[in-house]
Amino acid sequence: MNGIRRFWNLLLWHDWPHRAAVLLAGLFLLQFVLWFEKEEGLWLPETVRIVQLTLLITLVIEHIPKLHWLLRGVFELIGIIAINVTVLVQYDVIAPMTLGSFFSSKLFLNLYQLTPYLWFALGAWVVYLAVVWWVELKWRIYAMLLLSIIAMCIRDSFSSIYLWPQVAVIVACGLFMLILSHFQQLRRKDAGAWKHLAEYPASIAVPVVSLISLTVAVGALMPEIGPLLTDPYSAWRAYRGEPLAFTTGKGVAVATLSPGDSSSGYSRDDSALGGGFDFDYSPVMTVDTTHRSYWRGEAKSLYTGKGWDKSDNERRSPLSGVRPDALLPPDPRQPAGRLKTVEVKQIVTMLSEERFPILFGSYAIQKLEDVNDAKTDFGGIVWSSRQAELRYVDRDPYPKRYTIVSQMPVIDEDLLRQTGFVPNRGEFAEYLQLPDQLPERVRELAAEITEDAANPYDKAKSIEKYLQTTFTYNNRPDLSKGKSHDLVDRFLFEMKEGYCDYFSSAMAVMARSVGLPTRWVKGYAPGSTIMEEEMFGWTQDMGLIDPNAPGLYTVRNSDAHSWVEVYFSGYGWIPFEPTAGFAIPQPVLEEETVPELAPAPTPEVEAAQEEEPIVQTRHIAWGTVLVSAAAILAFLAWRFQLLELLSEKVRRRRASLLKQKVIIECERLLRICRRSGYVREEHETLREAVMRWTRQSKWLKDDLESVLSIFEKAKYGKTDITEDDLRRTVSIVEKLRSQL
Repeated sequence: MNGIRRFWNLLLWHDWPHRAAVLLAGLFLLQFVLWFEKEEGLWLPETVRIVQLTLLITLVIEHIPKLHWLLRGVFELIGIIAINVTVLVQYDVIAPMTLGSFFSSKLFLNLYQLTPYLWFALGAWVVYLAVVWWVELKWRIYAMLLLSIIAMCIRDSFSSIYLWPQVAVIVACGLFMLILSHFQQLRRKDAGAWKHLAEYPASIAVPVVSLISLTVAVGALMPEIGPLLTDPYSAWRAYRGEPLAFTTGKGVAVATLSPGDSSSGYSRDDSALGGGFDFDYSPVMTVDTTHRSYWRGEAKSLYTGKGWDKSDNERRSPLSGVRPDALLPPDPRQPAGRLKTVEVKQIVTMLSEERFPILFGSYAIQKLEDVNDAKTDFGGIVWSSRQAELRYVDRDPYPKRYTIVSQMPVIDEDLLRQTGFVPNRGEFAEYLQLPDQLPERVRELAAEITEDAANPYDKAKSIEKYLQTTFTYNNRPDLSKGKSHDLVDRFLFEMKEGYCDYFSSAMAVMARSVGLPTRWVKGYAPGSTIMEEEMFGWTQDMGLIDPNAPGLYTVRNSDAHSWVEVYFSGYGWIPFEPTAGFAIPQPVLEEETVPELAPAPTPEVEAAQEEEPIVQTRHIAWGTVLVSAAAILAFLAWRFQLLELLSEKVRRRRASLLKQKVIIECERLLRICRRSGYVREEHETLREAVMRWTRQSKWLKDDLESVLSIFEKAKYGKTDITEDDLRRTVSIVEKLRSQL
């Protein structure tokens, strides 16, 4: 009985201050691991799991009493290697390994396969042991506690990451460490008092632990209140006219100047654009459509220098009621009689409970057929012909399902190039408006880009192409580069990266500066079909999808988008897509073939045929010869067309094979990147993954972006993949394989 008691005393109370310090140090470091886990793209999930288990195995082995430090270190090292192998096999990063392989000539090869994850684990192990040594003195504890709280509070305040629970745990750990340090000091100065405490540790441990735990718990559970004064950082950013990157997701109502660092989705307020956002892949709706399209929401014309708003004319624009299957009246001020269109029918089914101020549909909406599968009076829906918007003004819940018929414009570039500038600029004043404080360099850049364009359409295309090819898409741009008070000026000359709101605002403003009426439009990109989502996982060939095909599209919050519409005399509003990496769907008008009719005989010929039978006989003979010759020519032409079709089919087959080979090379590159720690998440497109990787490793940027451009050309482009494209892709993949 005494032996069992001694065993438990040894196991639980032997050198308990040191063991308590080890436990508190582990909890302290765990809060940083949880912080890094919340940072998007900082640590991979397998890295987080490995570091967490490393802290746990170190904690367990450090609690084994009377174990030599050298033997303890060997056990911890073996445990860390075993953790790396187990986790990486579980996450399918490496192939399964046997224990015997670590006792063979392949030891270093197997250890190399564990990198760089093994370095993270060894680093966490060393930091853990260093922290255990560091907290032996009070001043060290104060310094470590103060720096940790400051770092977490700054990151919590200036981002959407919620770190208050981690701060609370760190404060608790710091207080306990200070108490342990006091006991260690007591042990050195008063051995008698320490001996008494060592014999009865619970007499002091229970009240201390209870008091500190109760204090921290009450503080953590206290209700949060909004700030009474504006913090200096917010005031400074507001003074400089820069957007603030805050959300209200932490329970604190913080006034924001923009939706920065929020989740993607359809914005309700566009008066202060900028900042950044996180992709939210929650589904919003499905659209069963006869043609892929952008799902248009609202259009705005008033640019304030910070964002977009409705102009006075737009706010006072007349509204009309909507009747089932009745054609919606067009805007009489801006006729578009020359524009050719294709009819597109869409059945929209809402998947979220959000309430929108608009009904979404392909531009331009022609009629509303039904709402919630009923063709009744649409009392809560009105039509704004000036903005081409179906507005929902009812207090009842937003419709769950509605059917819209649209007339989608067909872009005939040759005809659009023949149009001139709008004859009466006064009628389009609201669409040519620019703020007085717009920096002059914005106008100068627009004039420089369009100086060689001979007509309004080419000017618009020049601006669109310049923005698409010059600037980089980034949902989290570096806001520290922006100093200008004007959104467009800040994007064009300082930040030089951003997302759709930056690109679309820049094109709308630059086009206006060269005399083109524009309006800023927001809505949703097309979304993806079930087939595309299956191919999203690289299980099939992604190069053979028709980018404009009909189907059932799932639209998510991450598909929220903005673009530009430019007015052309006689053709109305034409959409443009200036955002890098995006392509607006375009319908194609099928050509109609009209059979040629034989010319009717003239009266003179008929008279000659009646008067001269011999001549008629000759005509019949010659007619027979001509008909025979025509038949032979038709046969030859048919044969020639057949050969042309066969040649075209062979060419397309070859182009398809080249596309497939590019896709295969991209799949191989993904496997190579995954083995090196660059993992594409399930919700990411290839472009999003590449952008995240290049932010982590900038030396990969040029090569990965080259492969990405060829891949997107194979997937979305209308031009064929060439042998040079394939050779370039293979060369880059081989280069990255050797470097990674």
